This record gives sequence, C-alpha cells and structure tokens, in this order.
Amino acid sequence: MKMENKDLVVVDSQNEVSAQNDSFDILGNETILMLADQAEKRIEAMNKIMNASLKMTTVNDWVLIGGIPYLQESGATKVARLFGISWQIEEPKKETRADGHYTFTYKGKFSLAGATIEAEGARSSFDDFFASAGKDKPRKSPDEIDMRDVKLSAYTNCINNGIKRILPGLRNLTVEDLAKGGIDTSKLKGYSFKGESKKATSKVEGSGFICEHCGAEISSAEASYSKSYYGKELCRKCQKLAKEGGLDDSRETESTDSGNKAE
Repeated sequence: MKMENKDLVVVDSQNEVSAQNDSFDILGNETILMLADQAEKRIEAMNKIMNASLKMTTVNDWVLIGGIPYLQESGATKVARLFGISWQIEEPKKETRADGHYTFTYKGKFSLAGATIEAEGARSSFDDFFASAGKDKPRKSPDEIDMRDVKLSAYTNCINNGIKRILPGLRNLTVEDLAKGGIDTSKLKGYSFKGESKKATSKVEGSGFICEHCGAEISSAEASYSKSYYGKELCRKCQKLAKEGGLDDSRETESTDSGNKAE
C-alpha cells in the first residue's frame, strides 16, 4: 500500500540545529550573554528574598497542610513590613450553595516598589477544615460553622496570595527550604485530610490516620509532616526507618501496636 506524503513526518536534526544557530545569530552573542546574566541575577535575587523572608519568620508562622508548608497571616505581615508591601482589599463577595454552604471571596491590589498586582483569596464553609466532624461522622451543617471564621480565613488567604505573588521567592516552598532557612521543621504543626492515605479506609479508632507501612495509628500532624518529607503518611518509627533507608515496602503489615501512637 502506498502511503501518502501527508502521513510522513520527517525529522531533520540538522535543520533544527541550524534553526537554533539562526536564533543565536539574530539575537547576537552580546544579547545572549546579557540575558543569561540577567537570569542569573534574578535567580540570586529570588533566593535572597526567600532567605530574608524566612529569617523574619518563626516556626509558629508556618503550618503544614497535606505535607505542604503554608505561611500564615502572622508571618505574611512580617514579610510585608520587611519589604514595604502595601495592599487594598475590597469588600468580600459571598456565594451560597443550594445546601446552604457558602463561600467568601476577597480581591485585593498589592503594591511594591511601583509595581501592582491583583490577588484573590477564598474559603468555603464546605471545606474539610470547617465541615469535617471527624471519622465516620456526618459533615457539619452551615449553621454549625462560625461564619466569621470562614470569612477571616478567606481574608487571610487573599493577603497571603498577594504577598506571595508579588514576592515570587516565597512561592512553592518545601519543608527542605524552610529547614535551610533556619526553621526548626521538627516543630511544625500541621494537618491532613482523612482519606489521603492509601490505607485511610482501614478501621482504626481515633484520629482516622494510620501509617501506610505498619498500620499504626498516627496523628494528623504526623501524617502531614511525614508526607512532606517521605511522600507517605508514616508513624515516627517508620519515619526513622525511611530516613535510614531501611523502609521495605514489600514487608508484611505489622500490628498497629508496633508503631508509635499519636500524642
């Protein structure tokens, strides 16, 4: 069978290299070097911003949510004062669902050194943080949730998002970044949401979180901390094994008594 030309895809590596060389020729060597130099300086500047910001905060200004570090309002305002960030926040917009749960959304403008950006922050009463009543319990109704807490949380999210957007060195930080910046990550508080663990459906009384390796019951904080470091929800005993490289995923599940209980 004869194949039509339109079905043929020919890759000419020589032409690709030639095209790249043409791009360099168009820009010129001096321009390429200037762009590279600017890129290096921007990376260095972002790292300095991150390090300076971390030095302004303490372990109490951070919280782990699902293993990811989040800067709380107390830390965000410290960073804002350090760099002279100002903002204007609009009145919140409230949206109500058919089941009565509601969402608050704030919009704001954030300014730094003549530059201005916009950011939003929203929280819903239906979020697990507000509506979850615990393992095997029905979710809270809107009437059981303090509307002021949801509203304040949305405002805080807006502030945090704005500060992080205008200071890109604060975005997508890891626990390792915090540790390098002098934060004692072993004291970080945090929480996860039930159901994240591969074995979260196991019938374990108490917190609802269990070690993915040995099956021991663990606290939400332990689950979040371990997930940030090892990618799994582990008890302290298995965290130590993972740190030493002795965690064998193929081993049989141990009794829940073998792991450390949640504090």
